[in-house]
Amino acid sequence: MPRMRHLISPLLLSLTLSISALPATAVEITPSPAATLSPIQQYELDMIEFKNQFKIYQEARASREQELREIGATFIQALKQASKEFKNAGRGASSRANFAAATALAAANRDKAVAELEPLMNPPQPPAKPSGYGMKGNKQRGPSPKAEKKN
Repeated sequence: MPRMRHLISPLLLSLTLSISALPATAVEITPSPAATLSPIQQYELDMIEFKNQFKIYQEARASREQELREIGATFIQALKQASKEFKNAGRGASSRANFAAATALAAANRDKAVAELEPLMNPPQPPAKPSGYGMKGNKQRGPSPKAEKKN
């Protein structure tokens, strides 16, 4: 058994080396022909990509508007709380100063929260239509012939 193992190991080693020593040109890989799309096909692909990008943009815009609504609701709640405390404290000068300070703090917090929001990305632009691409697919209509007027 050990003698058989001594014979198999060099055999496997030589087989491995001979396979790896084959030149790379032995296996011919034919490159796929360059896929050239017609302008209309390219436009349709670009339009699909535009629709995907626009959907992402709309979702980002909706998310930002939701965050702005939440910030506004928090601001209004802070103003209501300050107004309630002002009414409960009476109409003294110190309560007015406290009310002014509370509204200024609420406004500063609102402005800080809005500034910390991520900026909204620019909306994607639709691809330009190729020449000869009419409104209804590939057909482009020319001007209709004018009928001559009969008197």
